[in-house]
Amino acid sequence: MTHVHPFPARMAPEIALQRLNGLSNDDVVLDPMCGSGMVLSQSARSGIRSIGCDLDPLARLISRVGSTRVRESSVWDSLDGLMTYCKRNNRSKARLDWVDSHSETLEFISYWFDDRQERQLRRIARYLREDNPDFRSNPKNVIAVALSRLIITKEPKASLARDTAHSRPHKTIIKNDFDIYEHLEPSVSHVLKALETTSITTNATTYLSDARRLSYIADSSIDAIITSPPYLNAIDYMRGHKFSLIWFGYNVQMLRRVRSIAIGSEASSEANHHKEFAELLSQLGLEGGNSKLRSLLNRYYLDIRSLLEEGRRVLKPGKFASFVIGNSVIRGCHVKNSEILKFAAQKVGFTVQDECVREIPTNKRYLPLNVSDSNSLAGRMRTEHVIDFIR
Repeated sequence: MTHVHPFPARMAPEIALQRLNGLSNDDVVLDPMCGSGMVLSQSARSGIRSIGCDLDPLARLISRVGSTRVRESSVWDSLDGLMTYCKRNNRSKARLDWVDSHSETLEFISYWFDDRQERQLRRIARYLREDNPDFRSNPKNVIAVALSRLIITKEPKASLARDTAHSRPHKTIIKNDFDIYEHLEPSVSHVLKALETTSITTNATTYLSDARRLSYIADSSIDAIITSPPYLNAIDYMRGHKFSLIWFGYNVQMLRRVRSIAIGSEASSEANHHKEFAELLSQLGLEGGNSKLRSLLNRYYLDIRSLLEEGRRVLKPGKFASFVIGNSVIRGCHVKNSEILKFAAQKVGFTVQDECVREIPTNKRYLPLNVSDSNSLAGRMRTEHVIDFIR
């Protein structure tokens, strides 16, 4: 399967398809942390209505493009308009208010982008956002994803960074001759080929929102939840995604705020369940863990519990919620995120129906493995648990 955009640790399509089997066109599927949009994409091609949300604006954009039918001719017309605009304004350095009013973002761009690419990106960004500040036009969404594919890469293309696709950007060059205008058309072709838009029969609905606060979804209105929550000490997607998002209307400060309220972050802990947490530590065998680890675990538990509470609220009685989650190794300590998830689920009223453990094929990853390092992603992501709950 060809993907519209690089994304670390995406859900396997076979998991999404297996969970969608048996659902009807009258059912509604929710992925409250849609990430790369795999659940939405498979639902859209199965004729099943789906809702997805994510706090990461790039994840939401990728998910929307991957699950929305679009006329290819409209995309090419929009690209022609973009290239005409860029050639007409080729000499000027386009002003971007969200960038030029924020010194930290200007410093970020100066460090990570060479002058030629910055000028081209500024003109493209200006065009994409003119009369369309929220990317409501799907042809422009497709172009934005195609542009992001030239920024979020393994080797430097539109930026000076290597490994942005792995969320591990580091600078390896100081000059760059890459021509974004020249490579944008082939990238659009790639996205359209991967999208196979004629196979989409039911467009998904996507929101830029928090999985712990789904106020726009009514009680007992969802027929299935299929999702993959972050595990403790998770991949920091924003480290790579901000390289694209700063051209899509966000500055560094705004993206730092998004990162700070993600699941597992310190700012997100609003409730207290001290007795439950003590019981969980005992069950995990981590009562004697250091205070920093306990604090990290407590924040994570509160977030997972809030996620599950909200999921149970919107799910219809008797329906299922399927979660895919990996475990963690933190400073040599093995943390069973799957047990944290099951513990929290039972506390909010879910019943475990089934659980299986699957190996993650190394050739399916965007993230390279270093088997010699016990604290590397290899130690945290070799297997994942697929757990089905019933409300």
